[in-house]
Amino acid sequence: MSDADPRPALEAVRQRRSWSKVTDAAPTRAELLTLVSAAGRVADHSSLRPWRIIELRGDDRLVLGAAIAAAQGDSSPSTKPLRAPLLVAIVASYRASEKVPRWEQEAVASGVAHTLSLLLDEAGWGVIWRTGHYTRSAPVAAAHGLGENEELLGWLYVGGKPERSRPERRKAVEARAHVTRMPGVTTTPDEFTHWRTESKKTAKARKAEKKHKEKKRKEKRPTDWAAKARKAEKAARRAEKARAKAAAVSHD
Repeated sequence: MSDADPRPALEAVRQRRSWSKVTDAAPTRAELLTLVSAAGRVADHSSLRPWRIIELRGDDRLVLGAAIAAAQGDSSPSTKPLRAPLLVAIVASYRASEKVPRWEQEAVASGVAHTLSLLLDEAGWGVIWRTGHYTRSAPVAAAHGLGENEELLGWLYVGGKPERSRPERRKAVEARAHVTRMPGVTTTPDEFTHWRTESKKTAKARKAEKKHKEKKRKEKRPTDWAAKARKAEKAARRAEKARAKAAAVSHD
């Protein structure tokens, strides 16, 4: 890939990492709204928009800490929400639909969360997606004001990226271990592509040959005047016999 034709999305995904520790800096609401608008363009069957975002800043995090404590039966509020200046709660907000099942709508909300995390990272912010066994507890749901048809998928903890941090430890994914063919298929993708190419060539050759034969059939052949004369003479004799026969009948 040349410098004139970069692939920023590919590079953003390759460079992504989870930041467990962040600084007190955070994106503004305006910046967050811009990124959420872009993240909302994920594949969405019937465009139901089965998701919403809850922004937690300042004392909002203390409310969440108390809800987590209540869910776990602790006497002291949890300090986990204080690990980042901004928490973005991802909510699956299910819509009534005969075409789109509940699991597919949750997949859309998850897609928004992941895409948003990539956009935040690319914008220079440290992000980590956190969950926990208390994520879908009643106290936590109440703290977020969730409706009857809503579920919390977790939070994106967002803050500034520390200048001094350990190098990325995440290993590259071995794609061949995760990409397979249908059961019973023995051809490799390269062989399949070659077969399709050859099939297209064969079909094209057959089409050209058929077209050539049709053209040949339509071409005018030299006129056989002798045959035409014989045919005309036979027709004249048949006509003469018919007239003679008709005259004989009239005399009777």
